[in-house]
Amino acid sequence: MRWRRYQCTYGEPPPSARCGHCVAKVNSSVWDGTLVVFHGGTNDRQFLSDLVVLHYESGLWTRPETTGGPTPRAFHCCTVIGTSVYYFGGRTGARMHSEIWKLDTNLWEWQLLRTQGASPDAREKADCIALDESRILVCGGYDGLRWLNDVFVVDVVACACTPVRVGGPFPPPRAGHKLAMLHQGVLMFGGETTNTQYLGDLWALKGLFREGKPQGETPSSQQHQQQQDPSPRWVKMQLAGPSPSGRSGHGFVNAGARMVVYGGRGDEGWLNRKAVYHKDVAVIDRESVRWVRSRGEGEEPSERAFHSLTTVAKGTLLLFGGYNGKSTYGDLWYLDTDAGEDVAPANEDARDAAPSAATSVQNLTSAITSKIFARQSPRPAQAQATGSADWMQMSSSSEQESMLGCLRQRMGLPRRPSDTGPPSRGGSVKDSQVMILKVAAKLDPVEGPRDLSREAALARARSYFATVDPANLTAEDVQALLYDYKRVLPKLLERARREGRDLSAISRWNHVDYSDLRVAEVHELCMTYRDVVGVM
Repeated sequence: MRWRRYQCTYGEPPPSARCGHCVAKVNSSVWDGTLVVFHGGTNDRQFLSDLVVLHYESGLWTRPETTGGPTPRAFHCCTVIGTSVYYFGGRTGARMHSEIWKLDTNLWEWQLLRTQGASPDAREKADCIALDESRILVCGGYDGLRWLNDVFVVDVVACACTPVRVGGPFPPPRAGHKLAMLHQGVLMFGGETTNTQYLGDLWALKGLFREGKPQGETPSSQQHQQQQDPSPRWVKMQLAGPSPSGRSGHGFVNAGARMVVYGGRGDEGWLNRKAVYHKDVAVIDRESVRWVRSRGEGEEPSERAFHSLTTVAKGTLLLFGGYNGKSTYGDLWYLDTDAGEDVAPANEDARDAAPSAATSVQNLTSAITSKIFARQSPRPAQAQATGSADWMQMSSSSEQESMLGCLRQRMGLPRRPSDTGPPSRGGSVKDSQVMILKVAAKLDPVEGPRDLSREAALARARSYFATVDPANLTAEDVQALLYDYKRVLPKLLERARREGRDLSAISRWNHVDYSDLRVAEVHELCMTYRDVVGVM
């Protein structure tokens, strides 16, 4: 792995030094690229509420004007669904927050979500993560009196919040931990717990994803889905290799072939509780399914905690800010996870040694974990019988060849192997434009794609999409249709806002990538497209 310092002052000033802030990556077709959205935090003197945005491809910093929004706060958490960023909790001074805020990055508008059901109490240093296109998982935190290990699922479409009854042995309550998505499970690492103890444990939460609709409205459908997937449960992971020491306020992200832990605050052990700030990089290698040591190259950032670590591109993480007990940082660093080699543990031959009693227990835990985290696709009987934690490994069949790409997205990988950015980025836009030309050309074979102007091709393709049976659309037809839908939708949203109209029903596909489409959804997309184009 290689660190490299990032320095850019193009446009507005970048975010000032801070810790406890939130950073989110948004793939935006409206703004033609990848947005890295910075919000809030504290610089030890005041709590902040500013919003600073980096356009990743151009390096342009902006400070968009927004309407409404949360009060200044730090130690809140955020996650992304489509082109919206959702923020939860945090602290301003001694005051804890419990609101859920939505930031629409297309229009730069804030919205306070008023959810029904039992909502999470006010807290700081919790973490949250998007489960799918409508649900957010909220876990743990500190409410000013106690550390928590409760789990909530917030449906941002239905504006409903539900506490989750989780089975299995419970992780210790904690704050300052981090969540990461892997396959259809959520990993949790580290955190601070009662009596200021720093945790270095790794847990997996499974059972939140079900085929078809969410947990049913009737007992019969609920029972049917229970047969498809066990109830949510925690499983403590036991991986070989040198695991990182206990810590909180660290970074923990899915970087494709690796899970990366960086920094955080810990102590020197239970006899010496002096605070220690880390700058090490620990890695879960998903090929060998074990912790490995990382060998950095070049200049490195200094030790810190409560920074942000964000995946901004394939194999590239962005580090910003943090605190080392004395100073607050405002520096930015890139970590190239594909550069350099990872060093295996010194006792590499230990894997071949005779199994001990502790190893047997570990193998049993791995077997249970492997069963709970079984892949969606059938696995060979031999692989199922090994009892290993190979569910963490890369799956070539589902991650490299699948057009749907849902699994790739949940693992933090590019949705398509050939595309490291959003659908409208770089060559992807050109590819979509070429597909529109192809759609127009096949309607009149006499004229080739080069004989059609862009306007004429678009008009011909739209006429075709308005009349064709959706069942007859090819894959390229659907990709071209979705591209044109996203291209015209921002104008309609702006017009709807000026006229006070509600077009929320026809904007749902704005957050969906072509590689995430299911065959069953093509008909609805086609009907929505016709409504959108008809309004123009």
